[in-house]
Amino acid sequence: MKVLIITYYWIPAGGSGVQRWLKFVKYLRDFNIEPVVYTVDEAKYPIIDASLKSDVPDNLEVIKKSIYEPNDFLSIFKKRKLKQVLVF
Repeated sequence: MKVLIITYYWIPAGGSGVQRWLKFVKYLRDFNIEPVVYTVDEAKYPIIDASLKSDVPDNLEVIKKSIYEPNDFLSIFKKRKLKQVLVF
């Protein structure tokens, strides 16, 4: 059986969000479940932890696709708000 894991946070990102999915992927094969990870390509992660690469299982299928960064979208509103504050 295969399972698709869709996540924004994946290696080389750091933090608890990455470790949660990484451990799921690492141990699913013990239950005869083959994980496939679907994540973003070249995301702008606030925390980087390259050491987590050693926990990624061999021959794991990882599908990466480009997206519009949610943080870039949100920063538009922060800039507008900042400009309004400076005007007053």
